[in-house]
Amino acid sequence: METLSDRERLVLDLIVENYISSAEPIGSRTISKAPANRWSSATIRNIMSDLEELGYLYKPHAVAGRIPTSKAFRYYIDNLNISSHPGKKTLQAFNNLLRPRYYYVGEIMADASRILAAISRYTSIVVEPRINMMLFKEVEFVKLSNRTILIVFVTSSGMVHTRLVETEENLDGETLKGMKRYMNERFEGTPFYILKQEIMDDIKKDKTIFSQLLERISETIETIIEGEDKRDVYIEGTSKMIEFPEFSDVKRLRDIFKTLEKKEKLLRLLDKCLKEEGMHVIIGDESDIKEMKDISIITSTYRISDKSFGVLWVMGPMRMDYSRIIPIVDYTARTVSDILRIM
Repeated sequence: METLSDRERLVLDLIVENYISSAEPIGSRTISKAPANRWSSATIRNIMSDLEELGYLYKPHAVAGRIPTSKAFRYYIDNLNISSHPGKKTLQAFNNLLRPRYYYVGEIMADASRILAAISRYTSIVVEPRINMMLFKEVEFVKLSNRTILIVFVTSSGMVHTRLVETEENLDGETLKGMKRYMNERFEGTPFYILKQEIMDDIKKDKTIFSQLLERISETIETIIEGEDKRDVYIEGTSKMIEFPEFSDVKRLRDIFKTLEKKEKLLRLLDKCLKEEGMHVIIGDESDIKEMKDISIITSTYRISDKSFGVLWVMGPMRMDYSRIIPIVDYTARTVSDILRIM
């Protein structure tokens, strides 16, 4: 990206900030009245013309003012000085919406999405972490019939995954109790992506009745890890999209809502944000999702263990109030991490 001169940068900042608050094309007269401006309307028009040639602005109509492009928003965000904490009133409102105690991870995910939507006033999404990076805590076996067993896996963060398996033999209660004790003592704290291989190694050494059940458990873990698209996604505040003039076109809004229903697309996008811990801002077509080319997404990872992360985000028009929203998203992610740590 080009290096802008001081006056180009100042004019671009003023255009972006005015557009964020007004949602209207910005003319040179508006910029000339800004307290921070030091140039005449004629000089500003020339600067705006140069910025348009560089791809930072465009004219929606022949006689209208100009609108920032996604390139302009990217430049603006990359050079934005942002507070590390939300304002006092926002913090108070956020903490008032939290429950005094959480017992299940699902409660935390649902509340995080609800509170994030309420405080930010944008659509929010929270996705549970990928199972392959979670740590095994314990397993429970529930015998439903002679050859049908419900296997209940619990992660170190309290998330629960269940699967039904069919066995070749009728395994009695004592055998299942012994397997439970063996699994919990042997594998507690093991990441799920390693768990399958360690079970297979044990099968090679063990020729007892445990081997047959261990094989079923290994297959079950494989289905859980492969079923990444079954991760829970908590979405709140979709109706807030209607409030923005950018989405007054019903077809455009319907396309966005349909995209939100396609969980696999969202998960692919969110998983990109998991490659690096921390905050990410995705602007327009940076998401590689055609229906979201006019949308900005602010994401942050939350930590569920040393190597396991989830991600949450807010989404809205490109003219989001980034200086207000980024600290809110960051604070929400840190709060979720803190709650999960003390569960």
